[in-house]
Amino acid sequence: MKNTIKLVSIAAIALSITSCGNDKKNETENDSLEPVVSVENEVANEPMGNAGQNELETSNRSTEMRIDKATLSFKNSASNGVWDAYNAVRVALIASDAEKTKQQAANLAIIFDESNAKLKSAAEAIATTEDLEAQRKAFSQFSNAVQTYFRKNISAGTLYKQHCPMALNGKGADWLSNESSIQNPYYGDKMMNCGSVTATITK
Repeated sequence: MKNTIKLVSIAAIALSITSCGNDKKNETENDSLEPVVSVENEVANEPMGNAGQNELETSNRSTEMRIDKATLSFKNSASNGVWDAYNAVRVALIASDAEKTKQQAANLAIIFDESNAKLKSAAEAIATTEDLEAQRKAFSQFSNAVQTYFRKNISAGTLYKQHCPMALNGKGADWLSNESSIQNPYYGDKMMNCGSVTATITK
């Protein structure tokens, strides 16, 4: 079946920019900035059980997650493994843990063979540096490259494409999450809620 991507309005992105600015101004506040999104068929909350989810749940963050009821899954064990490894990298970046990010990115890179050389190279770029900002830049490049892979291989559930307009020195950057609420891998605790959902990938 054909996967669909639902784009949200420009107003959502404009609201995101305003929210990010406020978040930066009040870095020590714990208020959750809810993105304005237009996502069809959003359903009740239920844990996903993906790799890294337990780390999010046991973090010191009090932000409540809204997770799609349908379990996120992909066509085969290889593509499920790619998602689990990608999500583990995302969680490590949210925690601003450069060493763990490097380890998880290495796990991600070894999944790909030469038939996915571009994705393998992009994952290796994250794994070959211990500099957190360089890791985040490489993660942005990998996130852009892997979207087509996930669209082709998703079999159930929803992936949320999310965007932070302030990431990478104001250039902006995307990432993918199984959660509609925002936890920013480009700023971590500095601006945890900066960003918005800009599209969904569903089956």
